[in-house]
Formats: sequence, C-alpha cells, structure tokens
Amino acid sequence: MQSILLELDHTLDNSDLFNMWQSELSLRASARAAVNDVHTVPISKVNELEFFFRSWYFSNKKLDFINLLLDNLQNIQVLKWLGDGPVFLLQDFWSFLPWHIVLRQPHPEKLQFIVNLYNSEYHAAMIQVVNALNLESCQYLLSRTANPELRKLFKDRESELFSNRKQTLYGFEKSQRTETYSGLYGDKIENILKALDLLEEGSIHNYHDPYCIERFTRLLAAGEVIFHSGMVEDCLAVLVDIYEDYKRKNRLVSLLDDEKIYRTFYRLLRQVIPVHALLSQPLTPYELADRIYTDYFPLINRDPASLQYLAVYESIVTAFYKQNPNIMYEIYIRSNKLNNYRPFDSHLIETDELNKGIDAARLNGFIDNINQKIAALPHESFVLMEYLRMCSMMEMISLNKQMAAQLLDHYISLWNWLPCSMFMNETIYSQLAPLAGERCRYQARQICDAVTENSRLNLSDEISSRPDLFRIKDALLKRQILGAHFLGVLK
Repeated sequence: MQSILLELDHTLDNSDLFNMWQSELSLRASARAAVNDVHTVPISKVNELEFFFRSWYFSNKKLDFINLLLDNLQNIQVLKWLGDGPVFLLQDFWSFLPWHIVLRQPHPEKLQFIVNLYNSEYHAAMIQVVNALNLESCQYLLSRTANPELRKLFKDRESELFSNRKQTLYGFEKSQRTETYSGLYGDKIENILKALDLLEEGSIHNYHDPYCIERFTRLLAAGEVIFHSGMVEDCLAVLVDIYEDYKRKNRLVSLLDDEKIYRTFYRLLRQVIPVHALLSQPLTPYELADRIYTDYFPLINRDPASLQYLAVYESIVTAFYKQNPNIMYEIYIRSNKLNNYRPFDSHLIETDELNKGIDAARLNGFIDNINQKIAALPHESFVLMEYLRMCSMMEMISLNKQMAAQLLDHYISLWNWLPCSMFMNETIYSQLAPLAGERCRYQARQICDAVTENSRLNLSDEISSRPDLFRIKDALLKRQILGAHFLGVLK
C-alpha cells in the first residue's frame, strides 16, 4: 500500500489532467485489489484520504474506508475533512460507530472525535453511539464537552450505567458502608466488590478476541478474590467454568502464556479444592479432593503434599470421635509420606516422640508453621491446628497460655473468613479458652453463643419479620451467621 501512495504523489504532480485521471484510475483498481490490513495504513495528507474515499467508499470496501477514518481521526486534517464531508458519509459513519465501539472497545481518549464532530443535525444517530459507551468512556467524554445536548446524552448514559452496575453488584454501594467485615484476606465486602469488578471487566463483550489470554487471566484473578471473600464453593464453580472454557476455546497462545495460565490454576486449586473438600466431606476429604481433580481438572498438576494433609486430617478426625490407641502410628505413617513430598518440612511426629511426646521447641516450630501458612494454604494451617489440639487431648504436648491464645486466635480468623462450625465450636472453645487470654476467650464465647442462639431460630423467618435486627450496629455476628446460612456453610 505504501508503494501506491508514493505513486499517487507522483500522479498528482502530473500537469496533464487527463493523464493524471487515467493514472489514478489504475491506482484505485490496485488499491481495491490489494490485500492489506486497513489499520496499518497511515494517512498523512488529505489527498491520500480523498484517494481512498474515491477508491473504497463506492466499492465493496466501504467499511474499510470507515475503519481507515477511525484509525486516523487523531489527525486534525482528517477530522476536519470528515466534519466537512458529505451528509451520506457522515450518516454512514455515525451508523457504523456503535458497532465499532462495542466490538473494538477503544480507549476513551480514542473517542475524543465524538465531541469534536458532534452536530445537533445528527442527534438521533448520536443516541445510539452514546448507548454503546462504557462508563469509563462516557465519563471521559462528559468532562470534555460543554455542549448541553451532548452533556445530557452522556449524563443519561452515565446514570443508566450506574443503575446497571448497582444491579450487577447486588445493591452493594461503597459509599454507604459503615462497617468492615475482616477476614484472612482483608475486608470481605471490599473483596466481593473487587471480584465483581474483575468479572465485569472480564465480560466477553469487552474483548475483540473473547478467548484471549488477558481475559482468562482477569477471570482467574476474579476467582482468587472470590475465594478471599470466603465464597469457596462459588470460587470452585467459577474455576470449573473458566477451565472448561479455556480448554475448549482458547486460541493458539504462546507456550509461555499457556504455562502461565496452568500455573495460576495449579496455585489456586491447591488452595480451593482442599478447603472445599474439608467443608463438604470432612470425614473423607482426600477422596473428594482427588475426585474433583480427576473429574474437573484432569490436566492440572496436583500438589501431592497439600492433598496429603487431608489424609492426615482423616486420622485426626478419627481420634476426636473414637478412642484409638494406635492413631499416632497411623499419623506417623502418613507423616512419612508427607515428608517424601516436602523433605524440608518438620515431621509431624518423630519415632522417639511416639512414646515420650513432643517437646516445647518442636511445638513452637509447629506454631510458626501455622502462622506462615494461614493465608497461603489455610487448610494446611487448619490441619496443623487440629493436630495440636488432638495432641493436647492425648497429652502428647503441653500448651502454654501464649500458644493456646495463638491457636484460638487463628480459629477465630478462619471463622471470620468462613463462618463454619468446623472453625469454631464448643469443643474448640472448651479445650483452648481456659488456657488462652481474656480477649480471645471473649471473642470465641461470643461466636459460640451467637451460633447457639441462631440454631434455635429460623433465620429466613427472622430476617423477614424483623430485618432491622440485622442492621443494628451490634449485630455483626448475626449478619455473619446469616451470610453463612446463605452460603450453605453453617453446619
């Protein structure tokens, strides 16, 4: 195409009008026959633009010419030429523009020409253009025009988008928030809002190629924040959907991009699947986690050590529910397998400790390990916490006040993130609270009392008949339990 433009300059310099016209006819035919990406054709002079107008607009390349215009409207000469152009061209341009905006999602600054070209004569066509804008583009253009008609269009669109956004966010309004809901990963409401933003940004309508690597990366980020919000089952459902979509429809991406996606799946699933398995099938979580990988994520590598913690937990649960003098030997065997996967981690139980118990130095090592894992791999921290509680019950360890307080504080943190009885119940309270400090003891007691109180009530009936009780300042625990009820984790 560049050679055609160079020849055009030579042709236009020809003083013989008839020869110039014949030469241009030949160039027009070449321009129509050329196979080029119109988005790579730079326009530096008006005569070049007029040449493509004559060559393309009145042929089967009309849309190519309009796309050429759109890519060069930052050029003031092209902008002025279009503004002074024939009515039929402007009508076609405004009719095509909404499709261009929806399909290509240009950056807001690339749409500045809308403000510059606006004329009340095309007000009806402009309504369709403005209705194709997203919130960011709408607000950007609103700040760059003083025309009252155009400002009203932008403001009406902005109000509509805010209303739609409120529905998408299920009524969440950051400006109306008066309380925080802390969890392992910060404020839960902030995380929910962030997840909704990421899901909205990852909408298929926001990408020219809806199966590009950037969109899948954004959706996986949304899945992670959903997990941070304490919505474990919802997170797993989202990841299943993303994985199926990626496996079926991803384009031929680079090897590095493909590896990046699978590494992200690996990292998220080693967190999400074990927690879901513990919640859904606490007696045999290893079996469920293994089945989820096999059925839904067959190509994703597993972290065998992370899953082995679930096998250890199965032994711990057995010890809690029935007397078994050999349970420590069973844990010893499973611990050896765990250390085959992570040779640098401390053994859960050493051979000589089977008879004499675990000393204070080793116990402090377990507490440090719990502190390090609590956010990165919460299920591993939880299994270690339950292991220490079991060892205390079996008099294999001796917890001091500081250790008991740290454990109880971690149980409370897990419960605040995911209000499930597995993370806080009367058994945990009665075992650790007498050894812990007053603050932790008071918080744990409040949680247990709130769970007991609400177990006697029908939450659905109560929120229907007395919704104000859930809105008062001191009803945080009641709201957490209500959230757990709707998430299906209040067991």
